[in-house]
This record gives sequence, C-alpha cells and structure tokens, in this order.
Amino acid sequence: MNHPAPTAEQQQAIDAIMDFVRGDNDCFILRGSAGTGKTTLIAHLLSGLQRQRITFHVLAPTGRASRILGSKTGVSASTIHSQIYQFEHYEVYEHASSVNDAGLCLHFSLKQADHEHALYIVDEASMVGDAESRQDSMRFGSGRLLKDLLTYARIARPGRAKGATGSKVLFIGDPAQLPPVGESLSPALSGDWLREHFHLDCAALELTEVQRQARGSAILEQATTIRSAIAEQQFNTFDITDQPPGIVGVSVAEGIQQVLSSHQRSSCQSRGQRSSVMVTYGNARALDHNRAVREQLWGNYQLPVQKGEQLLVNKNAPLHGLSNGDLVKVNRVLGTSESRQIILRGVSEPVLLSFGRVELVYRGFDGQKTYIECLMIENLLASRERSLTALEQRALLVDFRQRHQGLKPKTAEFQQALREDSWFNALQVKYGYAMTCHKAQGGEWDTVVVDFGGQQGLRNESFFRWAYTAITRAKTQLMTISAPRFSSYSRLDWGHTAQPSVAPEVSADKDSGSVDTDSDWQRFAFNPGQEPLYDQHLRLRDAWSQQGIGIISIEHLSYCERYTLCRGDYTAVVQYSYNRSNRPTHVQGTLRLSHPELMVEAENLLKQALFHCAVEPGEEVSFIQIFCERVQKAIQGSGLELVSTESLSYRLRLGFSDGSRVKKIDFNYNGSEQWTRVEAVGGPGASGGVLDKVRSLLSDFSAGEG
Repeated sequence: MNHPAPTAEQQQAIDAIMDFVRGDNDCFILRGSAGTGKTTLIAHLLSGLQRQRITFHVLAPTGRASRILGSKTGVSASTIHSQIYQFEHYEVYEHASSVNDAGLCLHFSLKQADHEHALYIVDEASMVGDAESRQDSMRFGSGRLLKDLLTYARIARPGRAKGATGSKVLFIGDPAQLPPVGESLSPALSGDWLREHFHLDCAALELTEVQRQARGSAILEQATTIRSAIAEQQFNTFDITDQPPGIVGVSVAEGIQQVLSSHQRSSCQSRGQRSSVMVTYGNARALDHNRAVREQLWGNYQLPVQKGEQLLVNKNAPLHGLSNGDLVKVNRVLGTSESRQIILRGVSEPVLLSFGRVELVYRGFDGQKTYIECLMIENLLASRERSLTALEQRALLVDFRQRHQGLKPKTAEFQQALREDSWFNALQVKYGYAMTCHKAQGGEWDTVVVDFGGQQGLRNESFFRWAYTAITRAKTQLMTISAPRFSSYSRLDWGHTAQPSVAPEVSADKDSGSVDTDSDWQRFAFNPGQEPLYDQHLRLRDAWSQQGIGIISIEHLSYCERYTLCRGDYTAVVQYSYNRSNRPTHVQGTLRLSHPELMVEAENLLKQALFHCAVEPGEEVSFIQIFCERVQKAIQGSGLELVSTESLSYRLRLGFSDGSRVKKIDFNYNGSEQWTRVEAVGGPGASGGVLDKVRSLLSDFSAGEG
C-alpha cells in the first residue's frame, strides 16, 4: 500500500520504537491526537519490522478498529480478546431464580503465547481497561484486560527478572478520547499506571505535529480546542461553531436524512460511497434514531429486519467470526421470524425470544466481501438496553436444555453442544444507523451526525472527552444536533433580573440556595425541619451534575437519605446516614439495581461533597483573580468602579461604586471553579440597578471574547 513518506517527527518516533524493540524497556507508549498521523506511522513501522524479520502481532480492542487498521496498513489485525483468550468451560447454575441471574457463566482462560520474543502492537489503546469486569454471564481471565494482555505477553508474569529480554508491548492511542467504561483514565496510555501497578519500565513519546493533509480541517480545529481544555482541566467554555461544509448544525430530521441518504446510496452501489452514522449519548436515544431511519426506509419502523438493513454486532460471536462493534448488512432474509415463550423458575411471566435467519455480508480489511448465513436474536432490535437482560440470557439456556434434555451440564458433550448450538449462539445485533459513542469508538465515517441531547452535566471532563471522541469519528463532515454553547459566565443565575438559558448550577455554599425558589424542595418532598438535609442535597446535586449524573428520586428514611441516580442508560443507588444533629456519618452504595462503576463513582463523589472541607475565607484561588480581572475589563468606561473584593466560603463579594454610592454583589461558585449564581447583598433590588448594569456589561464582554 502507498503511504505518504513519514515526516521528521514520525521518523523520530519510528526510530525511537525500533530502539525500544532492541533495548531493555518493557513497553512503549505512543500518544497522538487526531490528525497527527498515527496510522501512517504504524504502516511504516510495520514495513520496517517485516524487513528486519521481527515477529509482531497487531491488535485492537474491537473488531471494527482491527479491520480499519488492517485496511489502512495492509497487515491483518486481530482483536485483543481473540488473541489472548480461549474458551475454557461453561458454568451452569441449576437453580437460578433471581431476575438478575443469567443461569450460566462462560469462562475464558488465557492462552499460551506462540512466541517468547514478539512485539505486540496495540492500537486504540485508550479503550484498554484495567478495572475488573463484573459481568455475571461471561468471565475473561482475571477480569482485567490490561493485566491479562501483559501476562499473556509474559511481561507482567511473576518472577520475571528486571531488564530480561523477551516480548514487548507498544501501546498507541489518543489520551483525550473516552477512557474504558467505568474508568477515569486510560491505563494503557499512562506510564505512571504501568509503573505503579505492573512495575514496568516504559518509554513514551507524543506526536504533536498536525499533518499537512489535516491542516485547515474545521473538525480538527474544534477537536484540538476540546483536547486543550482537557489537558488544562478547564471545562467552562464549549462552542462548536458552524464552519460549512466541514461543520454544520442540523435538526434531528436533517441528521436522520443524512444517514438515510448515505445508506440508500451505499445500497445502490458497492464501493467508494460516503458513509454516515449518528452518534448519541445513550442507547435509548440511539434506538429512537434507528427507528426514525427505518420509518423513512420502509414506511414502518416496526417491520421485521429487511434486505439491505445495516446491523451492529453487539457481542463477540466466535461461531460466526464476528466481533462486538462490527457493522454488517443483511444480504438476504431467509424466511420469517420464529418466537418462543420460555418459562423460567421464579419468574411470573414467560420470556419471549425472537429469532430470524439471515445472510449477512461485510468487507474484510482487504476489501473482499464475506458472506455469513446465521441465526440472529431479534430481542435487542427493539430494546433500549445496552445488551440482553439476565432473564433473556437465562431463557436462551433453558431453551437449549429443553432441546437437549439428555445432556448433563458438566459433561464434555454438553459443553461441545452448547458451543456449537446455532440458537444459543444466535448473533446479537442492534440496528446500526445510530449508536452510542462508546460503540462508535475505534471507528470512522465520512460524515458523522453527533446528537448532544440527553446529557446531564456538561462542564466536566467526562463530557469533554465524550465530545472529543464523538466528533473525531468524522473524516470529512461533522453535523451537530443540539450542540451546547457556554462560557465561564453563561450559567450565571442573575436572580430576578434575567432568565438563564440553561438551568443554573447550585453552589455548594448553603447560603446560595433557597428552598423558596429551588424546585427540588417540592420535587423531592423535603419538609420543614429538613433544611440541613436540603443544604447537603444541594452539595450532592452539584457534585453529581458535574459528572453528568442526575437524580431520579430520594427516599427520606430514618436517619438516612437514599438516592436513586442515573447517567445515560445506567442507574445506581447510594445513601448516607446522619446523626441527630443532621451531620453525615457514613456513606454506602448498594449493588441492588445499580450499575457497579456508576455506583462507585457516585459514592466517591458523595464522600467528597459531604466530608471534604470548603475553601476557607481568604485562601488564594487563582480563578477568582482571573474573574476579577475580567470584571475590571468589562466595566471600563462604564462609570462603575470595582472598589472592594472579599473572598468568602464559595462566594466572592465585590463592591461597585458609581461615584456616589457603593453596592455589594455576591458571585457564588462551586467546588469545580464554576461561577453559578449572582445576588445583591441585602436582597433583590438592594443594588439599585447596579447588578443589572454589571450583568449587561459582563455579558457584552463575554460575547466579545467569544
């Protein structure tokens, strides 16, 4: 394959990696943002390794990522799971009766590496996690993918002598992308993590030079701005400005039409057609968009799967050679759907399983078409869940048992039959016109329609990483739906003087909230005498909202506040106890109805909000100084003068003089250094119009900055 000659920076990185291969380091981390030419570098690196007859394996976290890499480099790539794991056995729970019990667990063990001395090249390494997976129905090795990969490569194995020669790992990725689900960073791209947890000597290099062909890209410019905000940990400004034709804001209907038109063109002609996809925050919104596209395609979204349909593989399918994240098309529909009602122990209603037989087609990394005839389970096609429920998984097992009543679960015959059964291993798919950002990660399309709707809490690292990952899926054109625009001042609540465009954040300072004006007092049924609990609620609401976590309900129990929370499609239940003085005493999460990672995150935020001290009066805070400087600039020439500043707990009190009087105004902020609320000292109207004037001047100044 023909690739541009490597730039000086890329050649420097290639030379450093080749030195690493011959040296003593265990691993090498190559970081690079969008547009820096990581894939071009990989292609040249692979050519050099082949010339020097160095054994290597090219890996990626998902099937789609591995195929994209293969198509760009001309070298076959595998998924990490297929490289390092092998099926070991099934574990059947004969007496499963809980709604959360799948009745079966598939165990996969680590393979033995084929080569003692090999280089494992892992692309899209930002997606490689090290947190233990808690899946009840499937267990891979230790449950920690990064640990298992390093163990397989014989790098992290016990007793390995420091500096010993052997296999090595090269991690390549973009550190600004979304980290693995449930983790706050990408451990495979963190030298500190690899040193601390695996005692590895890591070399590292970061590509910073944007390639010539990527310069001037409006998408790349926006991505760079977001990436800089992540690096600087500043999440107070976000604005994806329209720059046609590269970036265009559209309505939901226009976004759906784009995906529809792209799909229709690709169905009429084979190769070279421009691809499109919609990227959303949650599975429920993705389902709505998939239904809308199908309504336009077939006139009724409730019709069964049709010829030409685009499907997203939702779970690894070894029986069919497909991986989680693969996109396939329906080449033929073979007969009508078949439904089965399965009665389960401990469940009042039977579980309905629906199957269809289809012929699928997809292109490999070499561009050649592959055809697969298989059964698929249709339950997920109309589901708002991210995967089959535990009851549906158990129903698949019960259905298998009913068809093979003579087989005993612990026998080799049972294990073999289960592995080869086409009904039990029916392909799990969703429609593939719209998908969540996590599902899209590792893929790329000519045009990507990013729907920003449905998210709670925007001024935080989680949202910025989501936005960066979503928009960098687009190669040529980015279309945005409901893209937010905000600055450091845009969420200031100016009380009765203005209506904020976005619901105001609430300060962690108890004096900044009011039970008379805040809707949560009524919404969550707080009663007179619970004002201290309400003050704590405001702190919690603010801390959770910064990470996109919303509150569904609160149970006021005896000396205990229990919160049911949500983020996207996940829910979690956490609670804290308090004493007779209403002071929090301890925090507890519960796995009941909770997504484990969200529960842990929400629990940690709760602890920080209720048990960490606020900023002490008089403590120097640099963002306050910056704010004062901006206020000074905003009021220049207005007749107002800033004559005093006073730092209080979560509040900055500024005194303004108009030449005849001094009026004081409080600017409240939260623990994330975000300005939230403005109040005139003395109550509404006490400033005699000064607050209104400051608001107008600061708003004009902010608009001028933007």
